[in-house]
Amino acid sequence: MKMSDKRMKILVLNATYRPNGTTTELARSFMEGARANGAEVDMIMLRERTIGYCTNCLKCYGFTGEGISPCSLKDDMDELIPRIVDADGILFASPVHNGFVTGLMTVFWERLSWRVAQPGKPFLNFMSIKTRINDKVRAVGSIASAGGMPNRLRKSCDDGTPWLKSNAPLMLHGQWIGDIYAGADLEHMPENSQDWHRIYFLRRLSARQRQEVYALGVQMAKAIQSGGLKPVTIDRMIHPALKWILKLIFTFSPPYRVAR
Repeated sequence: MKMSDKRMKILVLNATYRPNGTTTELARSFMEGARANGAEVDMIMLRERTIGYCTNCLKCYGFTGEGISPCSLKDDMDELIPRIVDADGILFASPVHNGFVTGLMTVFWERLSWRVAQPGKPFLNFMSIKTRINDKVRAVGSIASAGGMPNRLRKSCDDGTPWLKSNAPLMLHGQWIGDIYAGADLEHMPENSQDWHRIYFLRRLSARQRQEVYALGVQMAKAIQSGGLKPVTIDRMIHPALKWILKLIFTFSPPYRVAR
C-alpha cells in the first residue's frame, strides 16, 4: 500500500556536539532532498535534550506487557520515543569519534533499545529479539561525518555505521535504506606534519558529498512512498545455509545453559 493520503514523516536524530558543524550541514542537505519529495522532516539535536545515563535497573527489559516499555528515569526520552514510533523514516547522524558514533548517540541507544524491543522466542536455540513497534515498517539510514580519514579508508575508521545498520532496523521494525560516510575529501596530499595535523580542524564538505546526502534524502522519501519496505527480523538476517549449520552446531553444543 502506497503512502498517498497522509503526510510522510521523517525524523533526523543528530548526535553532534557542534550544532553548526559538518554533521548538521549534511543532515540539512538530506532534509532538503526528502522535503523536495514530499516528506515532512524534523531534526532533533540530542545535545539539547535531557537524556540521563541508563542505570541498568532492567525495568524496560523485564516488562512483558504490550507497547513501549516503561523506564525508571523520567526525562526527554519519554517525548522522543513516541516521535520515533510516529515516524515513517529515521536518519541517525553522528560525527565519527574514536572510530565510532558519539557518546551522546550511544547513551541515547542505551535508553532506547529495550523500550522499543524485547526478547523474542528462541531462534535456533539462542535468544532472539523482536520489536515492540511493529505497527509500520520504517525506512532507516545514517550519516557519519569524519575528520581526516578519507572515504577509501572508511573501514579503518567507521565502526559506528555497521553497528547502526545491524541494530536500528531490527529494533525499529525497519529496512535499511542507505548510509553516507563523509570523510576528508582532499584536493592534494598533505605536504608536512603541520598539514597532517590541520586536516582534522579544516573540514570542508565537497559538492559531491552534499549531492550524495541530498540523494539519500530523496531515496528515503521514495522508499517510504513505494509502500514496499520490508522489516529486518532475526530470521531474515541469517542466510538459510548458515541457519542449517548453526542448528547442527547448537544441537550438539547448546549456547545457553540455565544457571541453577
